[in-house]
Amino acid sequence: MTERHPGNRSRLGFELTALALIAVVVAVVGGSALLGSGGNSAAPSPTMTQAATQSQANAQSTPPTATGAISSTATGATSSATPGANPISPPLPAMLAAIGDSYSQAYDVSPTLPPGHDNVAYSWVLGTGVNDGVFSLLERFQALGASPTVVDAATSGKKIADAVRQARLVVAAAKQLPTGATVFVTFELGTNDLCDDPQTGTSVFLTQLRAAAAVLEAGLPPGSRILMLSVPDFIHFRAITQANATTRAFFASTSHWRKCAPFLGSRSRTPLSQASATLASYDKSLVAVCDEIEATYGPSGTLHCTRDGPGLAESDFAVADLSSVDYFHPSVLGQASMAEAAWRLGYWGQVPLPADSLQ
Repeated sequence: MTERHPGNRSRLGFELTALALIAVVVAVVGGSALLGSGGNSAAPSPTMTQAATQSQANAQSTPPTATGAISSTATGATSSATPGANPISPPLPAMLAAIGDSYSQAYDVSPTLPPGHDNVAYSWVLGTGVNDGVFSLLERFQALGASPTVVDAATSGKKIADAVRQARLVVAAAKQLPTGATVFVTFELGTNDLCDDPQTGTSVFLTQLRAAAAVLEAGLPPGSRILMLSVPDFIHFRAITQANATTRAFFASTSHWRKCAPFLGSRSRTPLSQASATLASYDKSLVAVCDEIEATYGPSGTLHCTRDGPGLAESDFAVADLSSVDYFHPSVLGQASMAEAAWRLGYWGQVPLPADSLQ
């Protein structure tokens, strides 16, 4: 910085005047950019569906805001950015919704918690636990300045047949959003179809998946986005649990030999080759439906769908990523891994997060 000697005052005044003019120009240009950015709109009124209200309180805290990030008010009524900074694109969602099963509910996530229960605070999607090691999608949106309404339609133990019901809950809540607001939906189902004995037929799976997709297509507000997850890679789970003495003995016991057999347990009426073919077919259906949504609605920006890669199929899991309660559901480490993979894959994965928000 220039030292302020008496002889420099006139030059300093000129420089300050020039800087002020530049600041005005930048502010005007920045304001014009914001007007065309399509920022977030208001969150819905408190009269939500039961599924929405059970988790809505999780999103009420005021998060840290990144420099240049879109920032929502406590009610999500407006969005703004630091003047002259580039707004986040696409705009952050006004609602975050989860369609899924126990994997999204963080069921049996840790042996230190009561067994046989959901633990949504640790969820890769909707988790709100402090210093728990799981930096959920909800927490990441909040770190960027959003305050999305939360709709937790995911229900432990459910199959693809429940997808239409869950999709309707999401759409009903979305209808309460103001014009211009968008929704981000995670779709994670199929594990219970695969692990049942007998398994859900592949044609039935596709039919029920398409029915749920149709509900979302018809009811989500324009500009909304879906993240479609593959069924967890149980072929990989079988490999890592059979290679580990502790987990191999666990699934060999009479108490667990029917758990997701023939992948994990050893007693099943379905041959492993047939079960593996069913897994591949489910994933093919999920990919096809997501690609259909993107091809049909993506070009107009009405609705987008992206599908996951190996990271969200848990193809890179180690035994430590599986809960030691049942070696079937993700552990805290597994939930954290899913959150990270989902964020990298998603639409905002390249947006820098505030350093003080990282866990």
